[in-house]
Amino acid sequence: MIIKGRRQYLDQQAANLLAQSVKAALVRQPQVSFGVVGGRSVENVLKLLGSEQVDWSRVHLFMVDERLVPSDHPDSNYNLVFPVVSSYMVSANLHPFLQEPGQEQAALERYRRKLDPHGGRLEVLLLSSGEDGHIGSLFPEHETIDSPDDYFLVTRSAPKPPPQRMSASPRLISRASSAVLLFFGKGKQQAFKNCLDDAVPVRECPAAIVRTIENHFILRDSEGGYS
Repeated sequence: MIIKGRRQYLDQQAANLLAQSVKAALVRQPQVSFGVVGGRSVENVLKLLGSEQVDWSRVHLFMVDERLVPSDHPDSNYNLVFPVVSSYMVSANLHPFLQEPGQEQAALERYRRKLDPHGGRLEVLLLSSGEDGHIGSLFPEHETIDSPDDYFLVTRSAPKPPPQRMSASPRLISRASSAVLLFFGKGKQQAFKNCLDDAVPVRECPAAIVRTIENHFILRDSEGGYS
């Protein structure tokens, strides 16, 4: 489903859709894994999500991507997300990606083990596309989008700084049951078009992975332009 409108309207729509997806999943299972990216596009959506009637004690938050910096570093995605969601989510259910320099593979394995009790997948996703069509830290025509990993991956050559990043793999993202993808802000017109164009391969527009997820919602703000 594609939804267009002004940013304030879309922020609320995104929060509503995510809440509905989480509640539907909680009918099927005792707990739900919720995957979230960093970035300013998701901040207000996460704030509004706290007003939704959801049993947050049964929701576990995981980072879809993370910069390989300490969790309290200003560039950390978790450092942006945590202050927003900590007012309504259970602290024990918030799972930052923690790693020591040179120990990234061990950190990936620990993060996978945390996800295992939730069916080995991120059930519900909140994603945001970059101007180049990247989602998480999966970049066009880059080793990350080619990754065969089933869970998470680390790269040291991301084309955006910092180059050292963790990301959910293409396979892990595609296993979600629901996803909300945001195209907010100027400069994303072409990425939005590419995402919807069947002739553009996922390798050139990683955001198009979302279209393989059964329940997906793509939101485009009018401030950024529809064309």
